[in-house]
Amino acid sequence: MCLHHKITRRRALATVIAAVGTALVQARAAHAAGPYEGPLVDAHSHLKAASGPSPDELIGLYDGAGVRGAVLFGEPWPVASDARDRYPRRIVPFLAEGYANALHPDSSYVNPAGLDQLLAANVVRGLGEVILRHSPYRLGAVGGYASAPANNVPADHPSLVAGYRQAAVWGAPVNVHQEWFYADELERALQAAPETTFVWAHAGHGPASVVGPLLRRNPNLLADLSARTPWIGPGTVLLRPNGALEPAWASTLTDLADRFVIGLDLFAPAHFRADYVNQMVAYYRGLLGQLAPDVAVMIGHGNAERIAPFAEA
Repeated sequence: MCLHHKITRRRALATVIAAVGTALVQARAAHAAGPYEGPLVDAHSHLKAASGPSPDELIGLYDGAGVRGAVLFGEPWPVASDARDRYPRRIVPFLAEGYANALHPDSSYVNPAGLDQLLAANVVRGLGEVILRHSPYRLGAVGGYASAPANNVPADHPSLVAGYRQAAVWGAPVNVHQEWFYADELERALQAAPETTFVWAHAGHGPASVVGPLLRRNPNLLADLSARTPWIGPGTVLLRPNGALEPAWASTLTDLADRFVIGLDLFAPAHFRADYVNQMVAYYRGLLGQLAPDVAVMIGHGNAERIAPFAEA
């Protein structure tokens, strides 16, 4: 090997080391800057008639944690719409069918005429969380050991596409749970209903290398960052053990700042406790604090309020 090649490689290595060092310094500086202290909107939360707090209790938890309000997935829908009627400036109601009921004959998702009535009357403002491809799960003690088997519904099922398109007529967003392994199905659904605003729950639990390109190719898609914490999705956490935001995610969130929202994903009875809600909020404030202030504002509340605004009165 000639000396020129040795010098070139040494210089290249030195450049890489310097770049890595700079990135680490910047990450540490951002992390040291402290958590984001601006408004927060929980863009992914559940309220169920069979198990869960009252609207007053939920708002009390949000008050204690400094959360402005929520996009609420009501199961059945009157749970969320009643909460909105009581707190119109803090709750945006969505319609959520049961975990395994997306294609049930009685599901509103597959009955466009009935869905049209609900949306036209402003009873609900969106659909979701629509459970499609969902891996089996079992939570630990923090989640009260809640569990469910796998659910396998393709995002591009023709009966669901009709519902997506009906939602677009009323400007109603659709939050879908589709694991990233089936991103091709999701993309076909996005392209089959191009006027519909979709929110990809948990960003599909996928890596930034998959999530970013999918969002770039499909302007009608946003993603929420719920269930990406050590307490719910330990394999998909966006922060390193030292609390620093993963560089790939920092870049993706910055480049696509208008396409992400956050969510606490409160759904198990054990989640509706002050210590748990406060812990979740602290996690997301720490994450947002490592982004530029304008990016943190958009992801922390601006994007959610843009696609699913609270009532003005």
